[in-house]
Amino acid sequence: MKSTDNDQYIPVNGWFLGTLIITFFRCMLGAWMIVNGVNHLLPMWGLPNIYPQPLGTLHLSNVMLVSMIETGMFDYVKVAELLVGLCLVFNRFVPLALLISLPLSLVVFYNSIALTLRFERIFSFYMAVWCTYMNIVLLLAYIKYYIPMLQFKAPVGKLEDLRLLSKIFKSEDSK
Repeated sequence: MKSTDNDQYIPVNGWFLGTLIITFFRCMLGAWMIVNGVNHLLPMWGLPNIYPQPLGTLHLSNVMLVSMIETGMFDYVKVAELLVGLCLVFNRFVPLALLISLPLSLVVFYNSIALTLRFERIFSFYMAVWCTYMNIVLLLAYIKYYIPMLQFKAPVGKLEDLRLLSKIFKSEDSK
């Protein structure tokens, strides 16, 4: 049988393109969160920031951000961003990381759009807005992991259910 030049190429179909987009979104969102988390934590280690922390352009945005910084809540948010980013980039505990990142993304979205009165950003490629869009797309891509949680009436677990924790480090590929 004669080999053609087309045998050398990866077949491009809907599944391949979808997987490529989901992987890109996962890595992009993760990298963005890592950079933002590390940027905030660098001064704690005596190093300069990568970029200065924006404190909001309008009063309400400024009040929200400064209040979070002064109360220490911003430190927790940035540590969460860093951990979520690492999970996303290294493809570990992705469904959990996406759930944790959703409130973070929504607050960033709310601050970037509503509190700064920049509604034109909704349809832009502004990264603070796109982190929410990517998060929602990724949540939908991993929907099969959330369906078991969506029971209308769930019974309380038993003590022996703790044995299920041993399964968390098993790969789906090894099943």
